[in-house]
Amino acid sequence: MSERSARSRATILKAARELVQERGYGAVSMDGIAARARVGKPTLYRWWPSKAALILAAALEEAGEVFVVPDTGDIRADLSTLVVRACEVLGDDDLRPLFAGVVGAAQSDPPTNAAVKEIHHALRGPNQERIIAAQLAGELPQGDPELLEDMLVGAMWYRTLITGGPIDRAFADTVVAKVLGEPTT
Repeated sequence: MSERSARSRATILKAARELVQERGYGAVSMDGIAARARVGKPTLYRWWPSKAALILAAALEEAGEVFVVPDTGDIRADLSTLVVRACEVLGDDDLRPLFAGVVGAAQSDPPTNAAVKEIHHALRGPNQERIIAAQLAGELPQGDPELLEDMLVGAMWYRTLITGGPIDRAFADTVVAKVLGEPTT
């Protein structure tokens, strides 16, 4: 990507984030993003097939890496880091509407649903490898690694999309402890 294209892309993603924060996901349009970024609408569609794909790219540009389990050699700490970082992102007043808007739109828009699933599968692969390696090393109990990951992140998505409950460090630590069968205070 040329330097000019990279600058244009960054400007578009920033415009999308700002508009969602100001107006909410539903009130944002490709026309509005193009106007804010001072580019033509064809430029948007050259890189993203839909508003949802663009907003998802904007959200992941800010925080995509936080949804991958790190590998420090301590699986309990690594899973906790995953959940804490994801809770920080989903608890952020600027980022929460981006993710919630896209995931909400994915429920009724097949292209958005496909984009969300594609990103999810790309992130899930490394996470599953880390969980399986920890299971083989005896650091985690045997069982369905997808279910373990679903249990770790499902609670925060439920709070993001349904209840609006707090998503903070205490919540993250409790989720990890419960999923791993550890005592909580």
